[in-house]
Amino acid sequence: MTEQTTTRAHGVSPRLVILGLLLVFCSLWLRGRAADRAADSGKKIDVSDEFYQMAPVLCEVYMSIRDKYVEPVEPKVLIEGAIRGMFAELDPHSQWMPVEDYQQLEKETEGEFSGIGIHIILDKNRVLTVLAPIPGTPAAKAGLLPWDRIVEIEGESTKNITLMEAVKKLTGPTGTKVKIAVYREGASDYLHFTIERAQIKIDSVYSTEIKENAIGYVRLAKFSKETSDDLRKVLEQFNRDGIKGIILDVRFNTGGLLKEAIDVTDLFLTKGKAIVSTRGRAGIEATHYSENDPVVDQPLVVLVNRGSASASEIFAGAVKDHHRGYLIAPEGTRTFGKGSVQTIEELVHSLERDEDGNPRQSAVRITTAKFYTPNGTRIEEVEGDPKQPGGIAPDLEVTVPKGYERELFSNLLGEVDLEEPETKPAQPPADVETPRPEDEKTTGGATDEFYLKKPEKPEEKFVDVQLEEAKKYLRLLIMEHERKSR
Repeated sequence: MTEQTTTRAHGVSPRLVILGLLLVFCSLWLRGRAADRAADSGKKIDVSDEFYQMAPVLCEVYMSIRDKYVEPVEPKVLIEGAIRGMFAELDPHSQWMPVEDYQQLEKETEGEFSGIGIHIILDKNRVLTVLAPIPGTPAAKAGLLPWDRIVEIEGESTKNITLMEAVKKLTGPTGTKVKIAVYREGASDYLHFTIERAQIKIDSVYSTEIKENAIGYVRLAKFSKETSDDLRKVLEQFNRDGIKGIILDVRFNTGGLLKEAIDVTDLFLTKGKAIVSTRGRAGIEATHYSENDPVVDQPLVVLVNRGSASASEIFAGAVKDHHRGYLIAPEGTRTFGKGSVQTIEELVHSLERDEDGNPRQSAVRITTAKFYTPNGTRIEEVEGDPKQPGGIAPDLEVTVPKGYERELFSNLLGEVDLEEPETKPAQPPADVETPRPEDEKTTGGATDEFYLKKPEKPEEKFVDVQLEEAKKYLRLLIMEHERKSR
């Protein structure tokens, strides 16, 4: 029941005077802040701006809730709620980062965090989704798979959760455990997992040589601080070994540092080629170009899938637009379509203070621009425009069996440097055979399915049909390259 009360006063009450003064203060403060920013930018402030006319409403609502709500509410809670409400109107990548979230982000940037080892996103419906578990990590060993929807963390619903809130819940001290529930397509009920956290360090470059075909294979797991330097060393070794063609695998590579995406692409393109441009409100803000001669000129095939995102798409888009190589993907798929720039701005003011009264810093992360490939293709989807569906379209599509991508992720080349916690994960029963991959490229994390029961018949060796097709196509490219070189 809602009770509506209208109060009419025959005089001016002290409370109304206080409210009026507060509204005036809010208005003057907001205009003062705007004037300061305008002075810094050399622009004039428009005091008729709609925001400055409506901002006092926010102050009035705050006063009303503070004084009349049935139970006392902390001012900090109301202000944080208002801030989160503003970000709820933006894209999933923009978010408010209170003190703890901002500190967590700084730790991740430094590579000093403990967790379960998954890349997560909020999909278009803001559902928390596993984009890819990292092979060899606790998440992979527990049986989490790409495209699992995380519906609960520690018994709490993930509805309306932000990425930073999810990261905060999933990370924690090494050896501690976290309980999650996921929805998996085709499952009759939620799947429940209890996963022990570990300290994880991920190498980003893995390589091998297929001697009989003189093909070099490289998998980029992510675009981290050392990726371009490590890849350069691999490519230089390929040159010394007489490698004639290269397969570069960015499947389930969820991205990383923009600088590394540019530097990796620079290794393959001739000097002066556009790699990526960013466009914000003012149009084209910056275009990045290759600055060096290529390290290799051999024919190139790039393996992508719908788990290739962000920095992976910058690389793939430049390779495709400049006809430097060919993209191969499963039939009917494009890359993920995460092509936006987020700017992190530390706030001047704070809602919290430490024991000495000093402000504890919070921040905002705001999408400020979108990525475009050299040919002007926007990587991120334009809603309502079927001509701009987002992602990078492949040059060639491969028909793959049902469930291929989920099995693929645990068979990709690359081990994770995993520092085990003091409490070791439970070992499988002695009477259960743990299958071991036969192929040298198959070194991913096992799933719980391996430990449930003995298979009634021998497990069939996983065939990476996308990789096999890439080998066939690359052999043709090598022949053509050699013919032109004569």
